[in-house]
Amino acid sequence: MRQADSLRGYVAAAVQGLGFRARDRGTHVVVRGGPFTGAGAQIGFATIAREALRIPEAAWEPMTEAIVGQLLGAAMQGAGRPGSLGYAGPALRERLFPRFIAPDRMPADQLAEDYTYARDVGGLPLIMAIRREETSIYLSDTHLAKAGGLESAWSAAESNLFEGGIGTGGEAFVRNGHAILLLESEHPRQASWLAYPERLMERLEIEPGPLGMFFSVPALRMITLSMSEETMSVAGIRSMLEITSILAKDEVAPLSPHVYWWRPGEPVQAATSYQDGKVALTLPRSVMEAVAGPESAAQEVA
Repeated sequence: MRQADSLRGYVAAAVQGLGFRARDRGTHVVVRGGPFTGAGAQIGFATIAREALRIPEAAWEPMTEAIVGQLLGAAMQGAGRPGSLGYAGPALRERLFPRFIAPDRMPADQLAEDYTYARDVGGLPLIMAIRREETSIYLSDTHLAKAGGLESAWSAAESNLFEGGIGTGGEAFVRNGHAILLLESEHPRQASWLAYPERLMERLEIEPGPLGMFFSVPALRMITLSMSEETMSVAGIRSMLEITSILAKDEVAPLSPHVYWWRPGEPVQAATSYQDGKVALTLPRSVMEAVAGPESAAQEVA
């Protein structure tokens, strides 16, 4: 823990040394000032942490300064004025991707003011962003014209997600008799497949049953789904919550601790929440009866 704190401190100090404001959020540093307006930019620790493993601790500070300088330099390249992304037209559209915002990563008033186009997916805000090295730069309302308008921007972002594939791994976990499939990548667009479950099912060649599908998004670079739909139970949902918590533990960009539900023709919704420290289930009555028993209510504390 001490070493992790030291690395975060070096990152924040390096950002400040370049004349920007830095806010340590535990899993990443938010950069604001200059061209980094609105939600700012994020610097994750993955690259820096990997490099730190290769060198003595005494060399961490200059190493961090060099990497932060490279990341912010790349982010600012071509940005001629505050709020500029450095790209426009086709060059911007080919870089766009859908990206979730973790509920605790952006104040609600800022989301409502700067990202009025955001979509709600089971309670998770979905916006658009571009990627530079380890940094995501968000597409705010003021950038939409440069992307050709809202419709063109979303079309390009979604196309880029679909063309990028469903990630790698396909690792399966079995917990309490329930099989859970993990799909991951090194790109923060991975979790965004939750917003497009029909397309994900097509890629996986899965035909959802009458109970629908259960998902989780432990981190921006991960999505999981249950492979035990016909036998899903409260214990199965608890297993998904446990696996989600384990997967998110060491991630730079954790996203959500909850389980989500979807069925063809219906929107994605959060299937779990926390009430008084306990897990609450919220599902359509027919699904709730199959999962929790015929006497269950539309909402039940498990």
